[in-house]
Amino acid sequence: MESTESGSPDPGPASEMLDFLRRYSREQLDSRRADERRGFHLSLIPDLAHAGLLGLQIPQRYHGQELSHSDTVKVWRQSGAIDCNLLILLAVHNTLGVPPIQDFASEDVRSAVLPELAQGRRLVTSAISEHGMGSHVRSISAGATKRPDGSYVLNGGKQWISLGADASYVNVFARLTDENGQDAGITGFLVDASSPGFVRGPEVITLGLKAVPQNSLSLENLHVPAERLLGEEGKGLLAAKTAFTHGRLMLAAGSVGAAMRALELTQRFARRREVATGNLAENGRIQQIIAESVAAIQAVETLTEHIVDRLDSGREVPEPFYFAAKILGCELMWQVVDRCVQLLGARGFVDTNVVGQFFRDYRLFRIFEGTTEAITVYLGSMILKHPQQFFSVFDDFDVDHTLGEYISRIDKLATTTTTTGRQRHILANQIGELACWAIVAVLSADGRHRSSMFAHTASWTEQQLLGKLQAAEDSRPFVELPTADELARYIGDFEESIGNVEQRRPGIQHDLDLLLRRG
Repeated sequence: MESTESGSPDPGPASEMLDFLRRYSREQLDSRRADERRGFHLSLIPDLAHAGLLGLQIPQRYHGQELSHSDTVKVWRQSGAIDCNLLILLAVHNTLGVPPIQDFASEDVRSAVLPELAQGRRLVTSAISEHGMGSHVRSISAGATKRPDGSYVLNGGKQWISLGADASYVNVFARLTDENGQDAGITGFLVDASSPGFVRGPEVITLGLKAVPQNSLSLENLHVPAERLLGEEGKGLLAAKTAFTHGRLMLAAGSVGAAMRALELTQRFARRREVATGNLAENGRIQQIIAESVAAIQAVETLTEHIVDRLDSGREVPEPFYFAAKILGCELMWQVVDRCVQLLGARGFVDTNVVGQFFRDYRLFRIFEGTTEAITVYLGSMILKHPQQFFSVFDDFDVDHTLGEYISRIDKLATTTTTTGRQRHILANQIGELACWAIVAVLSADGRHRSSMFAHTASWTEQQLLGKLQAAEDSRPFVELPTADELARYIGDFEESIGNVEQRRPGIQHDLDLLLRRG
């Protein structure tokens, strides 16, 4: 590796990887071509493997890099600034694929599989989502049946599987039926993709993130040896949760990198652009938007740094912190990217100016690993069930009087009486969102004395929390909503206004001609 270039971070375990990624992005990557061709160039995987990027946190005894959480987050941030496809390729392998094996497989399996993954000879992913469910793991319908010899047979389908057709190993989560025909709970299995009965489905044509394939998978009487179990029978949720937890931190860190890159380009433009009111960067409204964007980036970065500091020091991370990282990390990044498209004007709508492709690619982050709405309601529901368990997380911080008052008001809101399930969902969403903002506001307040920009971020996060708190309080009592049937009937009438416009022109034929197929 070449020496650390100017502007690189201080030397450390990840510094050579960051240097490699920056140099590689300049000399080898072509994001536009990858987007158009729906795939990377052929040398990418061996190049990434040679740089150690496919074994980030795999222990050195298995030929991995054994990076700290802090250094791993730096890799995610750097990758996010370069290309969403690159980030997701690395992240699916390292966060969704590796941890269930590293933490739950037997030592024999780890010794056989992890060196292959760390050295890039094989890729791995996890198959959780199904056609009828996304990240709601408890709704899994794919089935596994235990045989008398202790092995298992899997049947069912999986959908939206990143690298599903390219990975050599897939962590499959299925609902187990024991030898007596009883439901034994969701169980994890390490599946070799070359096994008979593992059927790769077609690639989904996505809005963005086109270079990383999303496939459906079919499991047709697929045999899995007993030793390929991930953890205990019926305890697959633990392995799946491990993958999701790593993924939420990755999404926040990658989002920081993406937002940084988009804002960097926008700032260059604003400083050079003259408009009717003068220089664009000197326009007060534009300054306000840019300052808010910087504050959003800094708030999420503060949150991710706090999480990795806890992890690297062996301290427990409260689960709501991971939810806050996913929810606010992805939502605020998307706001920054969207604003950058707007501030760039016509140049923002030109797809070759980087930010346009970011706009398409990173839109997925508000959906990936659970939509913002779904997991915000889930987080809020957990807090409503056990409010003191959540509010006790602030005991570790020196919370000032103002923020303490806001947190008390959130606690009071959590006691709101709801009369319908719909009201309960709305309340849960409000509490979940307020919880996320309370976390980042408290963390940002801790750093307000570091610089004037940190002081601005602390004030901005506090204002965001207050604004959302007041809006939640003002919505009492809840406005009665139309029923689901009423909404469906009204929207169903739209066809009378717009007509039937479904397109049925024949597309490209991909199947082999009937006369050329095997009999």
